[in-house]
Amino acid sequence: MKKEVSISKEEFINALNKGKKCYLKKPRSWQKVWYWWEIDKEDPDERWFMNVYKSEKKGLDNFKESNWITAKDLDTWLNHAERNGYKYYIHE
Repeated sequence: MKKEVSISKEEFINALNKGKKCYLKKPRSWQKVWYWWEIDKEDPDERWFMNVYKSEKKGLDNFKESNWITAKDLDTWLNHAERNGYKYYIHE
């Protein structure tokens, strides 16, 4: 099993902007909060809404709660999560 290595907030945002799925996780927890852009098929470079899902069970396909946040609110969400002990990761 590959060891998870946390990244910086800037690396997290850059990975999201490159179309990757990323997540936040507290140390020693299996629960993850997933983030990825909702892409407009007609204009893939336009990003207004971010998908946010909380894992209910282990694995990417088991979601509990879902939200959309706006692009301008992303920084506020990430700062709040960071203050609550979450670390940044890229899903590889």
